[in-house]
Amino acid sequence: MVHFKRRFSMLFLLLLAVSIIVACEPDRGEDVGSSELEEGGMPEKPDELTIWINDDDSGQGDVLDLFETYFENYTEETGIDIVLEVVPMPDQVQKLALAGPAGDGPDLFFQPQDRLGDVVAQGLALPIDFTEDELSGYSDAAIDAFTYEGEIYGAPVTIETYFAYYNKSIVGEAPPTIDDVFDMSLEYTDRDNDEFGFLISPEFYYLYSFINSNGGYIFGEEDGVYNVDDIGLDNEGSVKGFEDYMQFIEAELIPRTVTVDVLDGLFTEGKVGMVVSGPWNISAYRNALGDDLGTAPLPKMGGQVAPSFVGVKSWLVSSYSENPEWTIDLAKFLTNDDSSQLYHDITGELPPRSAVLDQVADPIYEGYTEQIEHGTPMPNIPEMSAVWDMDDAIQLIINGEDIEDVLAETVQNIKDQIELY
Repeated sequence: MVHFKRRFSMLFLLLLAVSIIVACEPDRGEDVGSSELEEGGMPEKPDELTIWINDDDSGQGDVLDLFETYFENYTEETGIDIVLEVVPMPDQVQKLALAGPAGDGPDLFFQPQDRLGDVVAQGLALPIDFTEDELSGYSDAAIDAFTYEGEIYGAPVTIETYFAYYNKSIVGEAPPTIDDVFDMSLEYTDRDNDEFGFLISPEFYYLYSFINSNGGYIFGEEDGVYNVDDIGLDNEGSVKGFEDYMQFIEAELIPRTVTVDVLDGLFTEGKVGMVVSGPWNISAYRNALGDDLGTAPLPKMGGQVAPSFVGVKSWLVSSYSENPEWTIDLAKFLTNDDSSQLYHDITGELPPRSAVLDQVADPIYEGYTEQIEHGTPMPNIPEMSAVWDMDDAIQLIINGEDIEDVLAETVQNIKDQIELY
């Protein structure tokens, strides 16, 4: 049975956590599987396991109802009840640090790869042992994304990136270069009627395409190791990337105050020729536009398809789980071929499993899968958390402050934060 519970506040845990966090912190060296074992090497089954799930990103309704079958299949197979608690993904790490020591945390939770370093540094997740046969079912890129200091910490659920959606009734086909996008925007933008040729949300996650295509980067990297002393977010390439983006703002082709919600609303109303978004919007966009919806890789910048962040989201096993063996079993079950196919059917997102990807024939995924080939993995080290200060820098730039000055100051702030790690 799947039990549903919504969690709106964890403030009451704060005093309790402060008083007992040291006493209740789990012994990280304790062997998993030290409890009484059943036949087959597993400990006695728990009555239930608790999972923190994210708010619904699929646009298809209530997340609890949406995923009921996905989780109930495990109960049918094992007899273990699943308790679902809705905790927004950005809040899960901070809340787990409080809820775990108080005995009120999850067994399993859900995170993107860029938070992995922070999760591991705080001791919030257990590594997962996979057999070679189990590993062969996942893509190497997905496993690498959740490998930290030689240990695998996640059972990968999705591999994703953003790409271009376009309305065929407006633009016919996606403009191939960013210059073509600019020209198309001049033709189709009518601000008085909230009509635009092109929209992209002013967030670092999306605008990194402008930065990276011109030679900007987050951390220097060699042989898979990031150099946090080498930050390229204020170099000439990053400045050029923001200059290219600001051409749209200064020409009033993109509103300075556009948000993801506004972008989604205008596109589904048929008022935008092309937008940049991710696979989480496939169903909502297609429901709104039908056969007029098309996808494409991002427009070329500097002669090549613009790079995008490629991210992986995984199930992680809480260090505070009292049933780590069964939680690991659940994580593997939720990411096997059958469960991954069901997750794809529910959300439209692509799982990093070849057995499922090989069966995806829907042309709406063409832009998605092609863009992944041009993706840049998001760093999974703790220092990445400081980099999101770039969102504040973007707002300052949009509001008219000098690009070079803002980037120089922001990068220095990032370096100052990293020194505290």
